[in-house]
Amino acid sequence: MFGTNHYDLPYYHPEVNTDGSVVVNGRDTLFYTVPAIALKKPDSSAGNVVFGQGQITIAGYLPEICDDSCKVVVNQLERLSALRENIHNLKFLTICQKWTAGNTDYPQGINTAGWDVVTGSEAEIDSVLQKVLKLPTKLPGSKTNSFESRLVLIDAKGHVRGYYHVTDTEETDRLMAEIKILDYEKKTN
Repeated sequence: MFGTNHYDLPYYHPEVNTDGSVVVNGRDTLFYTVPAIALKKPDSSAGNVVFGQGQITIAGYLPEICDDSCKVVVNQLERLSALRENIHNLKFLTICQKWTAGNTDYPQGINTAGWDVVTGSEAEIDSVLQKVLKLPTKLPGSKTNSFESRLVLIDAKGHVRGYYHVTDTEETDRLMAEIKILDYEKKTN
């Protein structure tokens, strides 16, 4: 009569050998672990960001000039940041082309404890978004940058667990639920 609710979040990007075959350990598929990124902080100091290590990370990009769609993303980021009250191992990473302290377009908690901001050249940022976070910079058939409204969920071990288009409120709600699932899994393991 009583059951246990169990949710499985997918893992993205299985590890592959040089011949293109998926890497397995016994019967388990091994998945890509997001490596540390070395961009700089807005004050030009070293900004190495390490993933995993017990921290659930929400990573995304914000443009220098925040237009209407960016403001929708910022509102959703503010909603997500409220989860930090109960999920203490939740951190945020925002990658910006240029960031100015006190920019009122950005969330109030940005660049505080648990919220890292890093920057770099356009080429460095594109490389991190495409090669490290594995986000496409443009959607097929689109002339706009898709990564401005997309967030990546990285679990406490550094694996990509989801991609979310946060201009859609339902996607943000799904991200919030999946963060809670990851936090619950961490607490029960």
